[in-house]
Amino acid sequence: VSRPQEQEPDARDLSVDRDYFQEQVWPRLARRVPAFESLRPRGAWAGFYDQNVFDGSAVLGPHPRLENLFVAAGFSGRGLQHAPAAGRALAELLLRGRFLSLDLRRLGWARLSAGEPLREAAR
Repeated sequence: VSRPQEQEPDARDLSVDRDYFQEQVWPRLARRVPAFESLRPRGAWAGFYDQNVFDGSAVLGPHPRLENLFVAAGFSGRGLQHAPAAGRALAELLLRGRFLSLDLRRLGWARLSAGEPLREAAR
């Protein structure tokens, strides 16, 4: 349940809006999954979301202008899932000078520099 854009809180305010959750989100959860009716959250948190706003895909590899800077960022909430593969890919790049296990060049900076977003078919 997302608010209309004009009702979104200031992104710098990381307080949790418990009323919105209780009044808007919880009733919809309980209707969809009746077991939620008897459950109640114990805590909540808010934080920033790492997202590559250019195309929503990760940026992985050496920076095009800053020597010896390698980046693994912008996983858009999938960082934990992709961390083992991204770590291995960066290790291969650092130690061998290229990707060995998977060719992940398409996640590099070239697409950003060329203005060519990487689009996922499943989105």
